[in-house]
Amino acid sequence: MADIKIPTSFNIDLEFESADIVKRFLAWLIDFAIRLCYFLLCYSVLTSFRMDMDAHLTIYMLLVFLPIIFYFPIMEISMNGLTPGKKLLHIQVVSMIGNSPGISQHLIRWIFRIIETPLYFMFLVPVVVPLVSIVRTPYNQRLGDVIAGTLVISTKRKGSIEETIFRDISNTDYKPQFPQIMKLSDRDMNKVKELLDRALKARDEELASKVAYRVKDVLHIESDLPHTHFLETVLNDYNYYTTRN
Repeated sequence: MADIKIPTSFNIDLEFESADIVKRFLAWLIDFAIRLCYFLLCYSVLTSFRMDMDAHLTIYMLLVFLPIIFYFPIMEISMNGLTPGKKLLHIQVVSMIGNSPGISQHLIRWIFRIIETPLYFMFLVPVVVPLVSIVRTPYNQRLGDVIAGTLVISTKRKGSIEETIFRDISNTDYKPQFPQIMKLSDRDMNKVKELLDRALKARDEELASKVAYRVKDVLHIESDLPHTHFLETVLNDYNYYTTRN
């Protein structure tokens, strides 16, 4: 497994391990088994109602084939980069900057999966294409990952994005409240995050109030927000302004 260091906009490198090819293949097998079971179940139900495939192709397409075809983008988008197989094998799809991929990235991965996925093991090309790509790329990416700007990582990672001040607000209509926050440095904000986490874990309202008052004093901010809510807000604001610069 290759170690991956992903730089963030907060002067901190997140360190991950790329998912090895064995885990990725086993995860695919699990997802394949789920799709196969779904097909057999739907087929048995429809045939029990005397609906053969030739005469009711549209129904089969809508109820059986389309869910199977769109299985990966539906699962990965709804499960935040996971599928049942990936979740069981503790691997996950992330973007090259360490956060959740966008819908377009998931769709690009899926489109390239059409020519990469080993649909039938008797055909060598679908097996060889992703295998060669994963082996030859430094971060063990298949072709779809390279084009989409994504990685498949082990979720048992060395560094967690939750341990930094990074907050994923890219898919929200977030409106910042305190532009003064940009006067602080990454180091300052990491200290705020560290103290806030400590206060929340210990349920120490006094510590949270001291940090909040200090931030307000330094930045000349007036706010009636509860102390922990205020600190969460300034962290989100800092993410908003930093990721858009």
